[in-house]
Amino acid sequence: MRKSILAVVFVFVCVAMSLPELAFGDAVVSVSSPATVSQGATFAVDVDIAEVIDLFAYQLDLNFNPSILQATGTITEGGFFQSGGGFVPGTIDNTLGSITSNADTLLGPGPGIDGNGTLIEFQFLAVGAGTSVLDLANIILLDSTLSNIDFTSTNASVTVTGSGPVPTPEPSTLMLLASASGPLALFWILKKL
Repeated sequence: MRKSILAVVFVFVCVAMSLPELAFGDAVVSVSSPATVSQGATFAVDVDIAEVIDLFAYQLDLNFNPSILQATGTITEGGFFQSGGGFVPGTIDNTLGSITSNADTLLGPGPGIDGNGTLIEFQFLAVGAGTSVLDLANIILLDSTLSNIDFTSTNASVTVTGSGPVPTPEPSTLMLLASASGPLALFWILKKL
């Protein structure tokens, strides 16, 4: 009888070690976005968290293909920490295709937050046809004792359909008039001299 109990325990431990995310309940950080958007469209990309226990603070980066996507500059705090967070939107680099040092933390002592929700939302403009990976990097999750929280992460991708250049805003009539008037005024002044 004792050998059969030990055998069952051994099998359970082997299965648990082969499936660490299921066995130990790691938090899951994931990117969600539309699968397909049209060129010229603006759309949201969320970074979500699931199955987290005692999350007190986080930091993360998001990388993308800048020839296909451009971050619009709108970065908003998700609903997960809106109950009292110290939100810091990251730095956008549309040349290299990154949004770095996005962070949020609860303020003051106390326990962290358990559960599921959206950590942060980014707005993007689809500027070129193709597929861009939305890749999470430099993720740090901290609990209320400022210890690391184990996690797994899942990236996403978005496909931009369409062709041709993305329309750019037309310059205002006043700006066109001012740029045309400058050389004429200079010519008139020089002629008077």
